[in-house]
Amino acid sequence: MIRIGDVWDRTVDVLRGRAGILASIALMTLVLPGVVAGALGTIVPLPVPASLAVPLIRLGVLVLLVLGVLAITAVASDPAVDRAQALRIGGQRLPPALGVLLALVIAAVVLFIPAGVLLALSGATMTAGGTFDMTRAVPGYTAGAGLYVLVAALLGLWLSARIVPLFGIVVNERRGIGALRRSLALTKGATLKLIGVLILYFIITTVAMLAATSVVGVIARLALGGDAPGSVRFVVSLASTLISAGATVLQSVFYARFYVAAVEREQRMAPLA
Repeated sequence: MIRIGDVWDRTVDVLRGRAGILASIALMTLVLPGVVAGALGTIVPLPVPASLAVPLIRLGVLVLLVLGVLAITAVASDPAVDRAQALRIGGQRLPPALGVLLALVIAAVVLFIPAGVLLALSGATMTAGGTFDMTRAVPGYTAGAGLYVLVAALLGLWLSARIVPLFGIVVNERRGIGALRRSLALTKGATLKLIGVLILYFIITTVAMLAATSVVGVIARLALGGDAPGSVRFVVSLASTLISAGATVLQSVFYARFYVAAVEREQRMAPLA
């Protein structure tokens, strides 16, 4: 059995021993792109033609995020990998990683289509703000949609636990879509423990994000005044980016160390098979 406590201890060891490399990768691929994206339209006013490029810029930020996670995974998986090697490995494994993520996104969209169909049948309508107007909705259909969403969310949580070592496989075993099946094999017997870790991680990250951004928002409004809403939003966005980057580093290192522990378990069990 894989002991989550042991994985966490190894995670802490990596964070302490390789803090400089991890911080530099996070700064280049997580923090700076997030700061640039946060500045657009807040402290840096954009004319209408230029604002059309914002979605492309955000897509670029997302790609850099995946690159950073791959590089951090390489560093956390192998103590011999330095920053330059990690970024090179991340670049090499970026296309298959994006392909796997795209497949997961498509699967998630397909999974939630029935809920949208039930809401449409109920008479609910989509507003301009992207929310549903339920005034004319038939209760039976909405209840069915709600139940379906709950089941789909639970299935999504289960799948999230089963793909914890996904990027570790993509980086270290040079697999593409086949990494999904391999991930299911490596997490066998550890699903409930990983679900508990994911729930705890979500709670802690959400609380930290809400608390920090609320405090930073109040301080920014007091310091900058009410006549600078764009600057206040940028400061809050900066705080959010820093917290998100730290959480991403922690999560990526933990996932990489779980991958290593799962492979070690597999190797120990091999002679017994």
